Amino acid sequence: MFANYSYYTDSWAGTLIPAQEFNSYARKAERLINYIVSGGVKEVTEPVKNAVCAAAEAAYELRKSVENIPQGIKSENTDGYSVTYKDYNPDELTDMERRAMFNAIRQELYNTGLLYQGVR
Repeated sequence: MFANYSYYTDSWAGTLIPAQEFNSYARKAERLINYIVSGGVKEVTEPVKNAVCAAAEAAYELRKSVENIPQGIKSENTDGYSVTYKDYNPDELTDMERRAMFNAIRQELYNTGLLYQGVR
């Protein structure tokens, strides 16, 4: 792993993700980082570890923010009891999560050369 829970809590000073859930979010962040940097990370530096922590936290935060929202309800009126449902797209949350993680990774890896997509 690029960053472990100890690094997340001690060095990065993260507090949102519980220990038992950190590895799954960190692994997801690592896979996205490897995809973004086209070919994988050759050396695990502090910015790479920070990117894992930031992306994992962004994904966790997004998942927790929608955890208790009933799926498919677009609006609800309590006066006349009216509920409007929308078509639910299960890929919508995954796309939002990917964008949030990408933004966190981009912010942490900015100016490291890892995001460069040209020929060297």
